Amino acid sequence: MKTTTLIISLTLALVIGGSVGYYFGKGTNDNGSKTKELQDSVTMMNEQSASIQKMAEMMKSSGIVMQEVGNKYKDDEAVFKGKDLETIGERYMKENIKALEVDGSMKHIMGN
Repeated sequence: MKTTTLIISLTLALVIGGSVGYYFGKGTNDNGSKTKELQDSVTMMNEQSASIQKMAEMMKSSGIVMQEVGNKYKDDEAVFKGKDLETIGERYMKENIKALEVDGSMKHIMGN
């Protein structure tokens, strides 16, 4: 009776231990792929941020040039549109800076 109980206990211990080990090992692999996905997301966000920054700078400088041309040819509509374009560019620049701050804190959370 003691031998049978011992064999059953050992079998159950091995099955439970093997199951726990399998799930811990599986969980480690899942975290690695999620970390890679998060790093890819951060990289994509940085690339988008750089593109937004370039677009905002182009809009701002184009608005300034449009205002200068409007003033030169006494075209009030061109001046107003130039001011609007400059303002929109500045707003995109400010929003991009705020997004970079959030992105920086996200990198810090992820440990990068």
